Amino acid sequence: MSSIDVSRLFTEYYEGLGYLRLPRAPLLDPSIPMSFVMSAGLVQVESLIAQSKSKAGDRFVLVQKCFRHFDLDKIGTDGVHLSLFEMPGAFVFGVNDREETIRRMWKLATEVLGIEKNSIWASYFNGDKVLGNALPSDSLTRQTWLDLGLSFDHVVGLGADNNFWIQGVGIDLKGIVRKCGPNTELFFDRGVELSCGKDCAPSCKCGRFVEFSNSLFITFEINPSSNYLQPLREPFTETVIGAERVKMILQGKDSVFDIDEYAPLINTVIRFVENKEIEERSVRESAYVIADHLKALYFLVADGAPPPGKDGRARIIKLLLRHIITRQIILGITSKEFIQNMLDLISQSTDSDEISVRYIKERVVLYYQNELLRFMKTIDRGYRRLAVLLGENGENAVSDAQIIYLEKKYGLPSLITKTILRNKGISFPQQEYQKALSL
Repeated sequence: MSSIDVSRLFTEYYEGLGYLRLPRAPLLDPSIPMSFVMSAGLVQVESLIAQSKSKAGDRFVLVQKCFRHFDLDKIGTDGVHLSLFEMPGAFVFGVNDREETIRRMWKLATEVLGIEKNSIWASYFNGDKVLGNALPSDSLTRQTWLDLGLSFDHVVGLGADNNFWIQGVGIDLKGIVRKCGPNTELFFDRGVELSCGKDCAPSCKCGRFVEFSNSLFITFEINPSSNYLQPLREPFTETVIGAERVKMILQGKDSVFDIDEYAPLINTVIRFVENKEIEERSVRESAYVIADHLKALYFLVADGAPPPGKDGRARIIKLLLRHIITRQIILGITSKEFIQNMLDLISQSTDSDEISVRYIKERVVLYYQNELLRFMKTIDRGYRRLAVLLGENGENAVSDAQIIYLEKKYGLPSLITKTILRNKGISFPQQEYQKALSL
């Protein structure tokens, strides 16, 4: 089952229930001038609703491409995170029946998508203090999951960190009254053999449980002066799935990078690897980063992303490109055909016309080539400084503080420093480096 099929099944299911289908919003939304659309729909859905002058009580469904720059460092560290992903969502404005929402969520997962019932766990808000407000447990959600047939041990109550959603803060939301409310999530159990212990549960980060769907019951707004949670005049409910994660589950894969949408990209990266001494785990990690970042670049540029630079969106584009180049250096990929080959594969999964595809690929290549020239100068300067430090240290060691110094002062990525040291037979102080970063 392809990602397109997962999204189609989602939208057809909700359209059959009377939800109006909306077009996806662009990744560059004017309401977030300094960054990109980062979530499944609140910002872009509210904009679309305002444009269509819809009324309270209306129901909508859409498939939204999302990009989360704050997840870039997670790519390659596990098998479920992507910076660019597809998230089908169903939205209800106005009073909504929570039990009905959960029952529809269950039917979607088990009957429409066909996920094995016995492998599904659910979490709910178990009561907690939120911004100083003591809130009770969401007993209705818990009981509804039990009524649907989930066993007691598969329905887990968690605190606010896991099951209470609060609209983000920052420059992007200046002047906006923030909304919040409890949520419930569905997880796929990949097997007890992956358990981290007897108390292993969906809140664990061990990899056993994969979150694939959630419903937000946005019922409060936060008083900006007192942090008091007051009832929303118009409640809002959102149910979403992660298309790539659902596909990973349905195809029985260990990683989203193993699904049919990403496997050709990963295989292409591996085919171009010239550094034969690097271990397979490191090869795949770098391949994941390159595939993810290039795909993100492709769709961001398609929606009008600027060339790499220092501020806002331009800085994020620079980060994506430098991460790609860094991983190429680690893998020893020097072929000039590599980027074009990857972009050709990515473009095959789009429905854009030939002229648009050509333009997008040309822009990505241009951004890449210009940033490559700048970044290689930075790396060369950092390399020369590293050579000086090694000389001062007796050519056999470099400290964690010096690695951080090279990274922050000279822009030399620690991954490249690690590669250079390995080629010289010098150990990289990984534990000390990680500890120093956390200080």
